[in-house]
Amino acid sequence: MPEFLKDLLQTAFRMVPWPTEPGLRRVGSPGRRSPVLLTANYDLTVRRLVRALRGVDAWLLVAPAGGINVWCAAAGGHLTTHQVVTALKTSGVAEQVDHRELVLPQLAATGVEGLAVFRRSRWRVRFGPVRAQDLPAYLAANGEKTDSMRRVVFSLHDRLEMAAAWAAPISIVLAAGALLLRPAWTLPLVGLCFGLAAAVFLVYDRIPRHRKLVVGGAATLASLAAVFLAGGGSAAHAGALLAPAALLGILTMDYAGSTPTEGSGHFDGQDWKITLDLERCDGVFRCWEVCPEACFEKREAARVVDLAHDERCVRCGACVVQCPQDALFFQDGAGRRIEPETLRRFKLNLLGKRTVGVPAVDDDAA
Repeated sequence: MPEFLKDLLQTAFRMVPWPTEPGLRRVGSPGRRSPVLLTANYDLTVRRLVRALRGVDAWLLVAPAGGINVWCAAAGGHLTTHQVVTALKTSGVAEQVDHRELVLPQLAATGVEGLAVFRRSRWRVRFGPVRAQDLPAYLAANGEKTDSMRRVVFSLHDRLEMAAAWAAPISIVLAAGALLLRPAWTLPLVGLCFGLAAAVFLVYDRIPRHRKLVVGGAATLASLAAVFLAGGGSAAHAGALLAPAALLGILTMDYAGSTPTEGSGHFDGQDWKITLDLERCDGVFRCWEVCPEACFEKREAARVVDLAHDERCVRCGACVVQCPQDALFFQDGAGRRIEPETLRRFKLNLLGKRTVGVPAVDDDAA
């Protein structure tokens, strides 16, 4: 299948796993000093990563992660220290290079403990940039990350991709039902679904108040106007009145969890607040390196960090997982402390419950 068709298919149905073969791959003509990068075995990610690395010689280690994208796999316990250590020990990469430095995607920091990987494999972990296209510049700068490299953004391209990922499967269900009951409604319903999905992901977070009312009202008026101009009957008008509200409810069911800039509205820690214990902080700056929202600022002279933008926190837990001094932790709405080990040990299932235990790595078995 041509690459662009694969991209289109996997973008439209990105919410289902798209696994590719794990293992060690060559990008360009890597040698013994070439960088070693690791990613999850999500086919779309791997292919985009290889395209982004054109002109770069590197070793690419594809770890088994259930065919899920890096951030979801790391948050859900599918890409963890266990998978990384096992991949390092079974891929033969150690025989191909003279160094022991591994570059992980920054968004893997929610599930992969850098210090634990070193202890169990003797490979030092660095967390690279958020976006694959920044990797060549990151590697050329010897691992120095700019602010833009470490912060997640919700670009126009990302918004349209997410709109398509929601609209495509919903449209299939709508089209199947319409073809059985009201064939003439098939194309209008599919068009409404894609149009409303685009509106939600393009403007929903930019509406200050009453977002559902504004988007739903506009969609309903447009739908009714289209039916009126087409000369539809009472049944069509009723459908035009009800369909936008139903579709909007589905599309916004977990809008926050479908964006990289808001914590999911369904997971256990939605009311958690990140807290910094300055007495424990010794200026390793791993939190600064891995936070996708740039919540931290370095205070180089004092060798501590400043939690300068805690209002940006999406509660991914990457900073808590990576802090070697346990200087960061969450507090719930009642003021109870959530220990760092809880985030390291338990991950999120599909219902947002932190019940997915991560197995410890058995070095001999790995």
